[in-house]
Amino acid sequence: MKSFKRFYQFCLETPGYFAAMVVILLVTGVAESILPLFYKAFVDAIMSGSKANIFTVLSWYIALRFFILLAGLVRHYVHDVVLIAANRSAYLAVFRKIQTLDFSYQINKTTGSLISAMKRGEGAFFGFFFALNYEIPLAVISFAVLFISFSFVDMTLVGILALTLMVEVALGYYLIRFNIQTRRAFNKVEDAVSGIVVDNFLNYETVKYFAKEAREFLRLKKEFVPWTEKIWGYAYSFYYLNFFAGIIGTIGLVSVLLYSIQLFMTSAISTGELVMILGFVTAFYDKLFRLLYQFRDVFKQSTDLEKFFSVLDESETVLDPKHPITMEKVSGDISFDSVHFSYPDGKEHAVHDMSLNISAGESIAFVGPSGAGKTTLTKLLLRLFDPDSGTISIDGVDIKDMEKTHLRSHIGVVPQEPILFNASIGFNIGYGLDQVSQAQIEEAATLAQLHDFILTLPDGYETQVGERGVKLSGGQKQRLAIARMILSKPEIIIFDEATSQLDSESEKLIQKAFWKVSKNITTLIIAHRLSTVKKADRIVVIDDGKIVEQGPHTRLLQKKGRYKKLWDLQS
Repeated sequence: MKSFKRFYQFCLETPGYFAAMVVILLVTGVAESILPLFYKAFVDAIMSGSKANIFTVLSWYIALRFFILLAGLVRHYVHDVVLIAANRSAYLAVFRKIQTLDFSYQINKTTGSLISAMKRGEGAFFGFFFALNYEIPLAVISFAVLFISFSFVDMTLVGILALTLMVEVALGYYLIRFNIQTRRAFNKVEDAVSGIVVDNFLNYETVKYFAKEAREFLRLKKEFVPWTEKIWGYAYSFYYLNFFAGIIGTIGLVSVLLYSIQLFMTSAISTGELVMILGFVTAFYDKLFRLLYQFRDVFKQSTDLEKFFSVLDESETVLDPKHPITMEKVSGDISFDSVHFSYPDGKEHAVHDMSLNISAGESIAFVGPSGAGKTTLTKLLLRLFDPDSGTISIDGVDIKDMEKTHLRSHIGVVPQEPILFNASIGFNIGYGLDQVSQAQIEEAATLAQLHDFILTLPDGYETQVGERGVKLSGGQKQRLAIARMILSKPEIIIFDEATSQLDSESEKLIQKAFWKVSKNITTLIIAHRLSTVKKADRIVVIDDGKIVEQGPHTRLLQKKGRYKKLWDLQS
């Protein structure tokens, strides 16, 4: 029921058009349903031998047909206005929700399953709307007109049709439930297939590096075993529905026809009434069969919509404050005060009792073994997660008192592996600003030691970088990420393992660009390659979520502690 409620919340975003749609649907539904009454009127007029009566009936019939035609066009237009607006709002709401959900939600979902759910959800919205706001109401109106019309002829006819309808609905209920169960099972395996395909598209380089094309083919082929089983189960549910609904419908149709003929043979009904009955009944069983399939579609679409809308029920754990503090500009003082944090499914205390003060304009380098908690600190500073206890503040303001988007607007990040949009170099460099000029983009690229390279490309700044930036080398992507960060004009910079996988020449270019743009800006550097951090004002050595040493490069070497061992290993 939650899917139905949420669906109509989106439909009612255009209440005027929705009300008009209901009224027009009711009027046109009645107009279309009373057409068999004209069959009786035609026969009665012909039997009377009056040309005037025949002309009158024909005139009214033609007028009604034209009205149905014109009203049908209006109905479809209003229908589409409501549908398009509602679908747009629903899609945007789900997309926005996914964008605002916590980092933990994103890393626990596969791209394939999300894309599959979004795609099915959008398609289901159209089918759901068509069934609930068009096909089913028209069928109900048609049945109401039929029962009322037959009540003036013979109540036994009404009883036969009512009994047929009840049996069809009862049987349909159980068959449709079975159909939906098989649909859910099929959706699950289809998501698994989609996940493998998308995973391969995103990691095709790794597949080729290890020459595992055959393995990936077999992995997908193996996943098609349960897929085939489930899709056949889904198909069989249709066979059962078709067979049993058809049997009952045929029995009901034959019963009505035999009884009507008996009434006619005993002169209980006129020729016109017999023709009317035939017109109504043939339409009734066709619409009854279609109605069952519309109900099946509604429940099938509700299964897809349920998953589509379920995103809207996801709750955020990293919440914005009710009364946020806004800081137009920050100097860059950062304080970690007794911070404890552990990932929900990770080891205990990824960060343990961390206290650290960073002065405005100071460059701090975090070094230590993998998994020591270095990157976790920056994620906590960005509020991708909130600490279990303790506080993190900027310029004396607890970051929990700031909106996440506002907090992050003060921080620039150069990640270890920059992910780029499948767009132009210029678009990717200027992504951090809503309004950016070409001159600003080129200035940032120059500072990042990237401008000269871009000019060698045939399309210059309009060069497409490919999906995830695949057309650029690692060093080029890193310099682009630095240029992108420069344009956002942050007061705090996070440089996360950005040179660990690069050659010496690329590292030299990136370091030159980085130290140039980070001068007098509070800077947090995460590095395994210690040559990157020698210039840092302070180096903080972290192990097992704790600070074990800190100080400038030369002093830590003299101390001959953990940092000295790391330095000697790399030297």
